[in-house]
This record gives sequence, structure tokens and C-alpha cells, in this order.
Amino acid sequence: MAGIYIHVPFCSRFCNYCDFYSVKQTGRIGAYIESLLCEIEQRRDFFIKCNVTPATLYIGGGTPSLLSPDQISLITEKICSCFGISSVDHFREFTVEVNPDDVNKDYLLRLSSIGVKRLSMGIQSFDDEDLYWMNRRHDSAMAREAYYTARECGFANISLDLIFGYSLLSEEKWVRNIETLLSLRPEHISSYQLGIEKNTKLGAQFARGEYSPLSDEQSYLQYSTLQGMLSDAGYRQYEISNFALPGFEAIHNSSYWDYSPYLGLGPSAHSFDGDTRSWNCASIIKYTNSLQNGKRCFQSERLTSGDKFNERVMLSLRRVEGLDIKSLKELSLMDDYASFTKQLKDLLRQGLVVEEGDKIIIPSDKLFISDGIIRDLFI
Repeated sequence: MAGIYIHVPFCSRFCNYCDFYSVKQTGRIGAYIESLLCEIEQRRDFFIKCNVTPATLYIGGGTPSLLSPDQISLITEKICSCFGISSVDHFREFTVEVNPDDVNKDYLLRLSSIGVKRLSMGIQSFDDEDLYWMNRRHDSAMAREAYYTARECGFANISLDLIFGYSLLSEEKWVRNIETLLSLRPEHISSYQLGIEKNTKLGAQFARGEYSPLSDEQSYLQYSTLQGMLSDAGYRQYEISNFALPGFEAIHNSSYWDYSPYLGLGPSAHSFDGDTRSWNCASIIKYTNSLQNGKRCFQSERLTSGDKFNERVMLSLRRVEGLDIKSLKELSLMDDYASFTKQLKDLLRQGLVVEEGDKIIIPSDKLFISDGIIRDLFI
């Protein structure tokens, strides 16, 4: 199901672990929006060429809630105008990421009035010590208050994020985090293991020997605890990092996992048309300067049959529903497919994957090590 992603590259503070492209230069928001509107105009034929109609709209970042509702409305009006959409009500899912400390009742009511139906709220932790360490702007009380305010404003589809697998997070603290999360009963939950990325404050601390990550065994225990507690509470895991109450799986994210076309707009955003991937430059200055001169600052690559094969394996096995073996044969040469089936037999014998009809699935208790399993199946 095709979708549109808009990257808002502004943050008023950087989290110590985040390597998504963002800048603190909020004074450039006006120039960013002008340039974004130009890019939307330039890309108006994207879905025509793909012979699909976009069904989802996702505004992420960065911190999209640094934009005013009027600025977001300006963007969505341009989206509808350029892609032949009558109104944002056309979209099966329209999500905006918000930070708890940015939103109040007036802001959320305005978001609702311009057609936003789903919120993704970056909580990350309900422990104030950990939030301070992450360099988040909110505390636990602000997170809960923002959630309750969103409910009061009529939002009936809210996704909350939690992070696990960092050294400050004990098992007891993690259980309390999950219990607090479940007491709120969001429709959707995303939970990610903290990674150490080079160009981050945490990455620099690790390189200097000032941070020691949690062991793989402890991280695996936390992931298993998450799976068990959410399952007991009625949430269905449908992807490695994502859980939902029945019927509330993220529609937009599914376009990434099921190989549907998607259009990415804004600095560093990626697009995929079925054959080619392209990505905008990760520079707000280059992005705005290029578009103000009628050009785009981007790179692209055309995928080979091997690229498509490996990506289909990777994206499918991230999902709990697994990989349809029959769909792979048309993407590979016979020698490549023979190599794949040989390695598949080894993984089946080890119990790292299982067969269910025409599907290959990574068992729930092996999802934590899915990256290694998937790599073994690449051709």
C-alpha cells in the first residue's frame, strides 16, 4: 500500500542516541516549508508512474510537533492538490509524530481539525533518571499528561515508543516501564533496542570508554519480557519491533515491509518506486538552496535482481507473517536460488526458521537474533 513520508529535520535538543538527520536551526523552518512545497510540486508524477494512489501520510522527524498546525495544514493541502486527492480524509492513515512536551490541548485539537487521525508519541521511558540520561525534553509526568490530553481531544489511535537494552535499564525498571505503558492502553507500541551509532553523543562516549552497553543476554531478556507482557495484555506482535491491538497495525510502515512504492519528502528522506531507490541530501542548507533554484539534491540507485531478492528476504522476515517462498523464485537466477535453498535447509535444521505452508517464519523466541538469520539467507 503506497505511502508518503515527510521528514521534518528540526529538533530543539538532540537525544544522546539518535542518528536521524536533524538540526537545531529552527529559524530555517520557513525556508524548509517553502522548499518542501516546491519538492511536492516536482514529485507530483511519482505515483502516476508507479500506477498507484497513495493511501497513507506520515509526518516524522526530527520533531514534527515543532511545526504549527497551520504549517502542517499548508503541507497537506499541497499534497492533496499535487497528487489528485480530494482531502486528507482520503488517507487510510494520517500520522504525525509528536513530542510530549510540545503538545497541549489547543495544539492537539488543531491537529485533529486538519485531519490528523493517528499520533506517534516518543515516550522512550517512564523513568525520569533515564529520560534525563537520554537528553529527552520531557519527564514521565509530562508524557502521561500528553497522552491523556490526546485522548481528551479525541485521538483514538495512538502509538507509543519505548527503548530497551541500555545500561541504566534494570529488569525491574523495565517491567515498571511496560506496566505503566499497559496502564495507558495505547493502540500501538513500538519498542527498539538502543543502538550505539557513530555520530551521536552516546557513540562518542562509547568510543572513549565512558559507556558500556548492556550485554546481549540482558537485552534478550528484556525483549522476551516485552513480548510476554504485551502478549498477555492482548497485543499482537506483527513485526520485530512493533505490537498492536487487533486492527491497529501501522498501515504506513507496512508499505516499507511489503515492497510497496513510497515517496519520501524533505532532507534525507528516501523513496522507492519498485525498481529504484532515491534519497535526498542530508543537509537543510543544500536541500533548500537546490529547491529554491528549481532542482533536487538527491542520489539514486537502480536495484539489481540480487538486491531485490535480498531486500524481499529481509523485509518479509522482519514481519511475523514471514516470507512467501514462491514470490522469491521470479526474483533470482537458478544458481542463486539454489544457494538460498541450501542455506535455508541448514537454518530449518537448526530451528532458526520454521515452515508454515508456503511461508518461512522466524520463531518468536528467535526474533531478537533475526539480523544474523536474515543475513545467512542473502544471495
